[in-house]
Amino acid sequence: MERVATVATAVSLMVIIVTLSVVVGFKQELEELLSGAIADIVVTAPQSGGLVSGVGVERSTSLEELFDNAEVKSFSAYRAKEGVIKSDESIVGVVLKGVDTLYDMSFFREHITEGGLPRIGGEPRSKDVILSESVAQSMKVTVGERIEMLFVDERGQMLRDRFQVAGLYATGVDIIDQGILLTDIRNVARLYEDDNNIVTGYELWMHEGVDKDDYGARLNIALADIYFEEGIDVEAFTLQRLFPHIYGWLATHDVNAVVVVVIMIVVALLNMATSLLIIVLERQRMIGELRAMGMRRRGIVTIFLFRALFIIMRGVSVGALLGVVLAAVQHYWHIMPLPTEGYMLSAVPAAMCWGWWLVAVAGVVVVTMAILTLPAMVAARISPAETMKYE
Repeated sequence: MERVATVATAVSLMVIIVTLSVVVGFKQELEELLSGAIADIVVTAPQSGGLVSGVGVERSTSLEELFDNAEVKSFSAYRAKEGVIKSDESIVGVVLKGVDTLYDMSFFREHITEGGLPRIGGEPRSKDVILSESVAQSMKVTVGERIEMLFVDERGQMLRDRFQVAGLYATGVDIIDQGILLTDIRNVARLYEDDNNIVTGYELWMHEGVDKDDYGARLNIALADIYFEEGIDVEAFTLQRLFPHIYGWLATHDVNAVVVVVIMIVVALLNMATSLLIIVLERQRMIGELRAMGMRRRGIVTIFLFRALFIIMRGVSVGALLGVVLAAVQHYWHIMPLPTEGYMLSAVPAAMCWGWWLVAVAGVVVVTMAILTLPAMVAARISPAETMKYE
């Protein structure tokens, strides 16, 4: 029974560690990918809701001075327009996103799989674009080839333009790979019937450790003051506001994780309690002799709690080791794939969340020991007379 309890505790803790690793990994990886490809905070006209819209924002020194602070790592203006890539065989809807030289290209640089980044800000103006591998495969184009795009202007008329594929990227997230083409901001500006001082909005990347929701709320208060002073009507949108369906989906994983953790702890408790009760029944004679020699009930409880702690720590050590190894293998080698259609990521994410793991280990030990005081107290209530009678 001690071996059964040890195995049950080890398996329970291993499952808890892997569950926490996957849940935290989903949150971290999706947020990192969305932040890298889009931004931590997007400032646009309220009508656009932080996404693509025909309503633009005029570049403003007041806005850019507001963004230039210690909490913001970098910011840049962008211009975007929805369109389709057309070929003789297929058609794909995408967003052509134009950026300037201030745009941080590090995210796309890390995810380039073929070719290179588009030339931005040079003279003469480059017609380079980068698109995802999945879009390139569906359109049957490769690096160096030209693609034709169709757009609809403000008057409902069709616009055509051609671009050259400078590179291909892959992030594993469909919402990014299926939608974003990156190019020079001047290529997008010429598709609108306004001056080049109008942009779709600004993208802000925050320093690590900054509370993005709190900063977004404070930024909107400051933007409201600018609106009343200068008439510039813009609003800040965090990733959680831009993609509520994704964050809602992640919240359901929190519930699933809680259910799994509770079930695993209950399994460990039942096995430990059963094992300790059997040990108590097998040691009735010893308990009676100790009580006859004058040991108090508190001493009996302490003996069995120490025995339970020994079993728990043995199971916890094995379970923690196995759980960390499994999480590390998935974290570094991604051996378990995922269908991107249902999970948005191409592989099961596994975060090395040492803090949560320590909390899990401590929680399992504390909760299990607290519950096991009950069978230990049962042992303390055994009287010497009862044990002698059975002898």
